[in-house]
Amino acid sequence: MDPVLSGRIHGWREFQDRVRAMLRQVSESSGTCFFVDTDFAHWPLGERAVVDLLQQWMLRHSGARLTLLAGGFDVIQRAHPRWVSWRQTWSHRVSCWMASDEILSDLRSMFIWRDPSGRWTGMRMLDPVTAVGQWSTDPAVLTLWQADFDAYLQRSSEGMPCTTLGL
Repeated sequence: MDPVLSGRIHGWREFQDRVRAMLRQVSESSGTCFFVDTDFAHWPLGERAVVDLLQQWMLRHSGARLTLLAGGFDVIQRAHPRWVSWRQTWSHRVSCWMASDEILSDLRSMFIWRDPSGRWTGMRMLDPVTAVGQWSTDPAVLTLWQADFDAYLQRSSEGMPCTTLGL
């Protein structure tokens, strides 16, 4: 049995490094990922290596699913064009949700992954101003984080369509 681990995250650079490391782990197995942020400004989603990992994940694993919850998608569309283009290809397995105004102030950067065998990995920023967060593989902690995500999603609506219709 894997030891249960958890620790602190100190700063946005460490957060970004952990996003990359978790995506390397995720790309090796199927499962579902949940990303939460007010605007995803601090995430490395636009990096070629990150998009390549997401691409590998989707190509290798038909059960791979990604759900994003954001306060808005303007920053993603401006700062992460590679990710936006990638998402158009995988829109049938990548869903984007817009948080309601009532929960916007509660949103914290969060990344949760659960593989088909039930193994959990996640991280969550506790204070976006000081960029202090927590990472964990403890199923009890991650179950609580998942419950928070589910509660937020219930008070959200679909957002960021993958295509723009025009006349």
